[in-house]
Amino acid sequence: MARIQTGTHLAERLAESYALEAGIYHRLLDLSRRQGELLAERGDIDACASLFELKDELLHALAEIEEQIEPLKRRWWSEEVAPATRERLNAQLDTVLEIIAALMEQEQLNEQLLLQCSPEPTATAVATDDPLPSSVDLLR
Repeated sequence: MARIQTGTHLAERLAESYALEAGIYHRLLDLSRRQGELLAERGDIDACASLFELKDELLHALAEIEEQIEPLKRRWWSEEVAPATRERLNAQLDTVLEIIAALMEQEQLNEQLLLQCSPEPTATAVATDDPLPSSVDLLR
């Protein structure tokens, strides 16, 4: 019985931590969507870039949570857990994974939008008859 209580307690703590992570991932997703809107509406790369600092802070918060729960994650698999608690933990993990998938999709879209906003390289390079030396030429 004590083993189930210990395992259940560990799983509950993990579920609470994953709930916190889900909230942070939601905020990251919101910021990523905002960046996408800025890029799609105006191609405003500067405004988009200004949100990176906020995203970085959220990523640091996620890293701190992960660091704190790492020992719990290693231990709870070897413990017996009440079925209801295991279901709650699995549901919370599914939520986190769904948000991460949406975040990845939005980040890929943002990358495409950013490429559309980026200025094309100009053809101002001057052609010369002398090619640049190759690495073989430099070794001679």
